Amino acid sequence: MLFKEDKIARAEHRAVRENAGWYRWTHDLVEVTGRDAEKFLDRLFVGAIKKTPAGRTKYTTMLNEDGKIIDDTIVMHMGEDRYWVSTLYAPQFIKWADAHKAKEDVVYHDVTQTVDMYAVQGPKSLEIMNALLAAPVDGLKRFAVADNQMGDAAVHIHRSGFTGELGYEVYCRIEDTQTVEDAIRVVCEKFSAPELTTLEVYVRSLPVEKGFALRQDMFIRPLAFDFPEDRKARDIEDQLMVGESVMIAPIVEQGAKGRIVYLPEPMTEVRYSREGFSCTEADAGEWTVMVPLNQAVFYIRQGKLIPVGGAASCTAELDLSDVELLGSGDACEQYIDDGFTKDCSLDRCVVRRKKAGA
Repeated sequence: MLFKEDKIARAEHRAVRENAGWYRWTHDLVEVTGRDAEKFLDRLFVGAIKKTPAGRTKYTTMLNEDGKIIDDTIVMHMGEDRYWVSTLYAPQFIKWADAHKAKEDVVYHDVTQTVDMYAVQGPKSLEIMNALLAAPVDGLKRFAVADNQMGDAAVHIHRSGFTGELGYEVYCRIEDTQTVEDAIRVVCEKFSAPELTTLEVYVRSLPVEKGFALRQDMFIRPLAFDFPEDRKARDIEDQLMVGESVMIAPIVEQGAKGRIVYLPEPMTEVRYSREGFSCTEADAGEWTVMVPLNQAVFYIRQGKLIPVGGAASCTAELDLSDVELLGSGDACEQYIDDGFTKDCSLDRCVVRRKKAGA
């Protein structure tokens, strides 16, 4: 994420929130055409594609046979019997489509290398777009797409984005990339809207601030997100990762005194009671874990530390020289907050485990 000293990144982030900014970046695009394109996509996705008229788009998900999300996409109805699927994983989408295609009259192929996309995001983005385009887009609704002209380049304008602000995406032929970029750059300079040069700004800090989490940004998530190659972990739904370091395995069965816990890798088992914390190193595998009513149990990944201090209204009040370190790591980064603002990166420090005899 972004820290206090990242002045350029913070300025870019603030520009989108207060004015506007622009960048060049696109997801993979798969074009789907044919007489049965609507029927085929309506079967693949959760959202009702058949209720999405031409010129509108739909954010939706694609599920596997177990009802688990395998991709979230935007399906764009570009014209009669013609759709674009905006996805991070075009090759995987095509494999999935191949596996579930019946006798529909439908053709699909990856067009990512033939289409470019620019995004203009922020409160001033509408004014910028109207200054750029042949036809104004004041009436373009969210999740709507329309043809337009930018100088000599034919473009598709999609009112959407991943920043939580008013925003527009500009799709053009790859041959028109330079024409479109030059036009956006000139007009945005007049509005003091910078080009976002820090990837972390537009794929992480802006969206996460508004609650749009990428998979790796989900604070609480199933084990499958961290251990995708572990078949057993992929099938477990009642154990969860919390942040980067902690795994929990709650007892959800009424009256149960313990449960089976699966560890995808060696971890530190932590038991907490009124007497304090106790830690035990546990090997990977499946274990029967008994938990008395007066204890709470959680697990810390190898090489990670959880600092535990006394009661305080914010971390700035803690004496970091007098904290208990749980886990097998040697050091961890501690953010200092003031207990009032949402900025958790006012300062930071490294907390290290004391060496034996020190």
